[in-house]
Amino acid sequence: MEQIAQQRRDSVRGWMSRWPSWVGRLAAASALLYGVVVLTTAFAGSEHFIGFRFAVWPGAAVLLVGAAAATATIVAGERAVSAPTIAVALWTVAALTVAGSCWVLLSLIELTLTGAVHDWAAFLERLALAGVGALFTATALSWQRRSRGVCVRCGRAHGPGLSGRRYPEPHAAPIAVRRIAYAGCALFLPYLFLHTLGALGVSGIEPDGFRPSWPMIAAGVVGVGLAVFLLLGLVRPWGMVFPRWTLWLAGRRVPRFLPLAPVWLIAPTLALYGTGGLVYGFFTEYGVVSLGGAASVAFGGYGWALCVAAVSYQIRTRPRCV
Repeated sequence: MEQIAQQRRDSVRGWMSRWPSWVGRLAAASALLYGVVVLTTAFAGSEHFIGFRFAVWPGAAVLLVGAAAATATIVAGERAVSAPTIAVALWTVAALTVAGSCWVLLSLIELTLTGAVHDWAAFLERLALAGVGALFTATALSWQRRSRGVCVRCGRAHGPGLSGRRYPEPHAAPIAVRRIAYAGCALFLPYLFLHTLGALGVSGIEPDGFRPSWPMIAAGVVGVGLAVFLLLGLVRPWGMVFPRWTLWLAGRRVPRFLPLAPVWLIAPTLALYGTGGLVYGFFTEYGVVSLGGAASVAFGGYGWALCVAAVSYQIRTRPRCV
């Protein structure tokens, strides 16, 4: 039984390591299927998509264009479209679908806390967009490497016959990336400070005279601490190899998906939520110099810092074929 289980694990690892060979097909099929579904709802008279009115037609167009671009990466023979044009189309669709799914984190939090979400249709549409966005990001990366004539697995130029993989030694991110990460962590301080003043009874800070309790402040500090831990792990060496204080895990390589999966789940939501909040504050009575403004700066700045650190982490931890 143990031998069979090991064979299955090896089979799954082998399939995952061959992701450039199948991700384009999966991206094309998922975008085509999803695009047809959205187009059908549009013809049926629906105006809403991912919670926004009048987004159904643009959403269908993006998905169907994406399906065509992904198909172009797997069709043999002469192409009518240049490789750079296909790459731009793939990256554009990836960016738009990830942006369209950005509120899925808020829906997941709502589902966890209440057992339901306000708009199930929009939640499922955003969840599907998140999956499509991940597939198109991988497809765009694979296509970009193929069109440049480098290895689709490691992104480097080398001869054939290299089947092994070597991971880089633990090292910190470049100083510029580290400074962005430290700034992203520090942006939470004004937000926590204002909440603390509200807990002390200072009026005019919390909305509608609300006064947070000290357990709520403590929970906020713990949450910010976890967020800081995640961000610092992306730029410090201990984010690549488990440090000594992790006991039995010490010295083992940190699987790349372990920090990157939660990062790419929360970073788009936080970045766009914070940025949108700041833009909204500039043009309304909401205001920027307020608790809401501090929250927008903290979450938006942290989200963008998380994106920068995650890209750096992916590049630094990318294995080399040997």
